[in-house]
Amino acid sequence: MPNSPKSRYWLFFHIVFIYIASSFIWWSYLLHKNNVANFNDVVERERTQFAINGGLLSRFEQSAVYTKLHADFRRTELMLYGEGVVFIGLISLGFWRIRKTFREEIAMTKQQNNFLLSITHELKSPLASLKLSMQTIQKRQLDAEHIKSMADMSMDDIERLELLVENILLASKIESANFSLNRELMDLSTITTTIYDKIIIKHSGQRKFLTEIEKDIYIYGDRFSFSSVIYNLIENAIKYSAADAEITVALTGDEKNAYLSVKDTGIGIPGTEKSRIFERFYRIGTEETRKTKGTGLGLFIVKHVVEMHKGSIQVKNNSPKGSIFEVSIPVGA
Repeated sequence: MPNSPKSRYWLFFHIVFIYIASSFIWWSYLLHKNNVANFNDVVERERTQFAINGGLLSRFEQSAVYTKLHADFRRTELMLYGEGVVFIGLISLGFWRIRKTFREEIAMTKQQNNFLLSITHELKSPLASLKLSMQTIQKRQLDAEHIKSMADMSMDDIERLELLVENILLASKIESANFSLNRELMDLSTITTTIYDKIIIKHSGQRKFLTEIEKDIYIYGDRFSFSSVIYNLIENAIKYSAADAEITVALTGDEKNAYLSVKDTGIGIPGTEKSRIFERFYRIGTEETRKTKGTGLGLFIVKHVVEMHKGSIQVKNNSPKGSIFEVSIPVGA
């Protein structure tokens, strides 16, 4: 949009750069012109002195005096050109860096605004549902079965709010300088199974869940933060999968590493997006995915928690469609 603040900013930025570059070129031209004039004046003076001393003017340019004057002139010219190139290079590098920084800041501001909009929606929906349930219970004489149904719906909304708050707090802690993991020997098999069972109850009938969880896989890690990794990866697969899509959660291990894999048959992730999906507040920019709920913090948390456990995470394409997130964690991390 030509009249957008961003367009006006770039216009101002380029005008300032062109002005500075043009001013420097004009200044360089004046220095060059002054150097040439000084050289000509000195040459003329030395030529006259050469003639007075009985020298032939036709041979002045072969004299040692002229050779020295010309060498000094060329050295001054090269110095001016060299300083000019360095100055223009530094100015260009500085403007490029400033422009890049401002572009990153604009992108981050946009992502933060999107996050605020998303978080507002994420908070508003369960709160509105909770309010409606409480008002219904207050105003109507419901039997025990209906009250239980309302209570179950309210618990789902509360759990959704709890997960949202936990993600926000964990993301804030990750970015703080004094955040550290509370490491302990934990049964990753049991933790993964517990989270998996809880999720399939919540989404029963909405997706096809498969599990391949080996028993007795232990790692040294932070129970709370790594539970968030498992939960966010499975919820992310659900979020970007259609109804009746197949989601597989697998956990295996060997003497060195534990391997967690979450596969889905959803919309997949474009190759150009794979390098950015772990950025804070970033969400895949297609129309299809913009319709999904989310804050852009889940995968950001996953990547940083995995790295804090000295592990790695990869995202691959599933066949025939969908995505595969593979996490590798050293058992002695």
